[in-house]
Amino acid sequence: MGFLTNQLTQQNFQDHLLKTLKVICQEQVQQPDNQITVTLETTPTEPVTVTITPLSFEAIVDQDKVFNTWVLEITVTDATGAIETFEETYQEDAVVCPFDLTQWPGQTIVQKHDVKFRIIGDPIVDGDDVTINFVINYCLVVAKEVLVKVNGAILFC
Repeated sequence: MGFLTNQLTQQNFQDHLLKTLKVICQEQVQQPDNQITVTLETTPTEPVTVTITPLSFEAIVDQDKVFNTWVLEITVTDATGAIETFEETYQEDAVVCPFDLTQWPGQTIVQKHDVKFRIIGDPIVDGDDVTINFVINYCLVVAKEVLVKVNGAILFC
């Protein structure tokens, strides 16, 4: 089915406002020197292995900085196979964007992708405490909702 010539007249087109995202800041982030300590129920048998899995994050935008708070799942396994899992909240250092993010009107949207938590070295065991050193890598995207005016055809049916 094709268009009829009378469907492409100027009366069938009108301005529409569409909501879309405008990317304001896009940064490849590497946060080194992160450390978190969990306390086990009993003293673990060494060697100890640890995994860190990000469950969620919350971002607060203040001028040219993005403050991220992560909820992490930390699993500690000792040499006997005993496993303990913790859900910890971790606040990383602020990420600086090259623009003042509050100068743009609209709702701020913060997204992250390619998130990787890499454990550095062996976990440090001190009694019941296990300290984990790690690096966080991700791509941070900060966008604002904007309205775009588009001249398009109205529905024909």
